Amino acid sequence: MGEAKRRNRQGAQAVGELQQRIDSGEFGAAGVVSHWCVVLDRSPRGRSILLALRQGGRFPGLEPLFEAEPFRFWEASALFDFVVLCSGEGSADRRTQLAADEAKLLKTALPTALARAGSAQQRAGVVLALDEASEAKVQQALAESTFRSR
Repeated sequence: MGEAKRRNRQGAQAVGELQQRIDSGEFGAAGVVSHWCVVLDRSPRGRSILLALRQGGRFPGLEPLFEAEPFRFWEASALFDFVVLCSGEGSADRRTQLAADEAKLLKTALPTALARAGSAQQRAGVVLALDEASEAKVQQALAESTFRSR
C-alpha cells in the first residue's frame, strides 16, 4: 500500500510540474500545447509519467500514439529501451520513434521526433520520463543541442 501511495504522489507531482510548463508556454502559446515531444523508458518515473499522460489529456494527438503499433510493440517487448512520441503531421506510426539504447535515442529517435514536432517559430517542448542517468544525458544533449526543428 505504501508503494502505491508513493507512486500516486509522484504522479501528482509530475502532473503539477507539467501543468506549470504548459502554462509558461513551453509547448506553444501560454496554456496551449501544440509542439511537444515525450521521451519514455521503463523506469518507475517513466511509468508514473506515462500513467499521468494517459489520464491527463493535456497533449492533443497523444492518445492515438498509445494505440499505434510501434508503441504497443515497445510496451510488449524488451528489445527497445526508449520510445519517443511527438506532435506534428503524419500518422501515429511516423510520430512514434523507438530506440534500442541511449546512443540510438540521441542520434536518431530524438532528433527525428524534435524535427517533426517543432516548427520554424517554436521548438518543441520535451517531457523526459526517464531514469536519472538517462535524463541527465538527454538534458546535456538538448543543452548542447545540435537537434534542430524543421
